[in-house]
This record gives sequence, C-alpha cells and structure tokens, in this order.
Amino acid sequence: AMDGVTELARHIKARDNPAGYTPVFGTITSLPELKIQLGDRITVGSDDVKAVFDIYEKEYDSDGNFVGYANLNKEVAMLPYSDNQKYLVVGVVQ
Repeated sequence: AMDGVTELARHIKARDNPAGYTPVFGTITSLPELKIQLGDRITVGSDDVKAVFDIYEKEYDSDGNFVGYANLNKEVAMLPYSDNQKYLVVGVVQ
C-alpha cells in the first residue's frame, strides 16, 4: 500500500514531467498546399499546423525568378498539442 506522502510525491513528479511534448518528425511533401507526412499513414495539412518559422519560404535564382520552396522535402521537428490533433512545427532538421 502507498502512504499519503508517497502518493503525493508521485502526483508531483507526474505533474512536473508532462508526457505531452515529445517531438515527432515529419517530411514536408507538398507546398504551397502544405502536406507533412508522418510515418506511413498520417498526413497533416495547414489546418492542423502552426509553425515558428516560414514553412512557405520561397527560393529565387540570381535573376529573381521563383525556383521553388526552400523547405519542400525537408524533415521537420514538430510538437503535438491539442490531444495530438495539432502540431507546432519548430524547425527544419539540419
């Protein structure tokens, strides 16, 4: 049997170590219609994603012509939130 002190300590430890912020990794497979592939089956789109950088960053050649999206096909690190239904994209994996 657990005494009250042990039980309290267990609750404090659980509160101080939330399990909800484990990063997940995905690959940006489509831009400008944002699609990020997570594993084999799950794809998330712009409705489910917030980013701390410009996912849609464009690249131009020396003449100023649009050549593509800088982050297309890049691996990104994401933090799930809202019961793992939405994701905060925190950066491109270098």
